[in-house]
Amino acid sequence: MKYNKTKYPNIFWYVTLKGKRYYIRRGYYLNGEKKEATESGIKTIQKARLILAEIERKIENNEFAYNKNLTVDEYWEIYVDNRLKAGAWSPDTYVERTNIFKNHIGPKFGNKKMNAINRIEYENYINNLLNTNSRSTVKHIYDVFSIMLNHAVKNKMLDDNIIKFIDIGDSEIKPINKRRSMQEFKAWDKIAREMLDDYDYAMVRITYLGLRRSEVAGIKLGNITFNDKDCAIVKIDESRTRGRKDGGGLKTAYSERYVYLDFETSQLLKKAIDTSIKIAVCNDRILNKADFLFLGDDEKVKPSFVGKPIGSHYIYCLFKKINKNCDVNFTPHMMRHFFATQGQIAGVPIEHMAAALGHSNNYMTSQYTHIKDEVGENVTAAFMGSIK
Repeated sequence: MKYNKTKYPNIFWYVTLKGKRYYIRRGYYLNGEKKEATESGIKTIQKARLILAEIERKIENNEFAYNKNLTVDEYWEIYVDNRLKAGAWSPDTYVERTNIFKNHIGPKFGNKKMNAINRIEYENYINNLLNTNSRSTVKHIYDVFSIMLNHAVKNKMLDDNIIKFIDIGDSEIKPINKRRSMQEFKAWDKIAREMLDDYDYAMVRITYLGLRRSEVAGIKLGNITFNDKDCAIVKIDESRTRGRKDGGGLKTAYSERYVYLDFETSQLLKKAIDTSIKIAVCNDRILNKADFLFLGDDEKVKPSFVGKPIGSHYIYCLFKKINKNCDVNFTPHMMRHFFATQGQIAGVPIEHMAAALGHSNNYMTSQYTHIKDEVGENVTAAFMGSIK
């Protein structure tokens, strides 16, 4: 087919059985390689000029460097790789997000092109999820997908996030009640004291001060000091989860903090240190400051775990053991809620409570060390005073 030049650069005309048509061929360079943007079958010169102007705009904005025809599965791989390389996701976040994509997003939308997602179809999908999942779970699934699409938009792989601002309705599944009264806590704690030996009870009791179970499992010997009141000060800078069995940082950068233990918990911690040293010696180990404190005892764990640092799941199992013998249930995470609630009732300022829970980086600012110490001690004193 013969293409004929027009008076406009990069626009040509040719003849078909249906009449005269216009053709665009515009060269450009991408990563040092010459490429071409083409368009044919255009009926009028005016339309051809408009299309060429749009091509020029895309070249100017480097938009041809991006593939806007990727499927959800294809972009998910790009997105995950970016998040991991940027250090935006911890190993635990990676596992959690991957499971959500694998179980929910991928099966329904994985093979669809991102630019072909239908908003109404997605709204119906969300509404169906509410029949079998709690509202918070559905919202989390929605957020994971929507954030990925926002990432694609920012990287010019997608023109618009079609599912943004979708309303999440109510669910048939009622949310778990995480509220516990002081009376319920005291009843639960009484059974915990009766059922557990001092070593295991120390692990449970430390969670009363708002520590995540992964943070308890991540306490290192070298991070424990005692003040002149014989109360322990524990630096929280490590956590151990299924995804990070050997440690490797906290849930967020803001989680690093100091936790001040009351006298009773401090004495339990002292005994726990002695017990851990004995467990280590029995297993031909000598503990040093870099070692994790709590170890598996031969009477409580499988042989392969004896003498090795306990996992965060061990603490969860201690809670389950107590729950079976109590009328009210607690989880380690619910203890964080309880700690926050009782601290507020006791009059602890909300910013101090957020700091004690590891929700604020202001708490760890080095130039306010003396304030940080006072805050930590006051939060513990207020909370422990309220539960006696």
